Amino acid sequence: MMMNKVASDVALTIQEHLKQIQTAADRIPLGNAIGSQLLAQYGPKIKLVVTPLGMVDVNFGTEFEQSGINQTRHRIFLIVNTKVRVIIPFSSNTIEVTTYMPVAETIIVGRVPMNYINVPKDQFLNITPLYGE
Repeated sequence: MMMNKVASDVALTIQEHLKQIQTAADRIPLGNAIGSQLLAQYGPKIKLVVTPLGMVDVNFGTEFEQSGINQTRHRIFLIVNTKVRVIIPFSSNTIEVTTYMPVAETIIVGRVPMNYINVPKDQFLNITPLYGE
């Protein structure tokens, strides 16, 4: 319940900040607008307008990661997706920006094992040699 409130508060705060952002305009060379690396600095300057769409999506992510023989790192983070629309003459493009914000991280300590075998992830299925080799 508390996690949903945090996600909701973050989404509302970002939404308010996006509302305050004004449409920004700049002039760039035509070669840059069409994506040409060779002509990026050449051509007439055209107007580029960046308009924030104001779309925000906030979700939680979690990750477990090995951190030693008997330890596991647990991370909880927010995944914030925002969208920005870029408008140039005769075209527009929506760009999605994803940001990961850490919320909590802890190390879970387990018992020390009596025996330990470390098998790398890429060798997981090759624990025993094939018969006849």
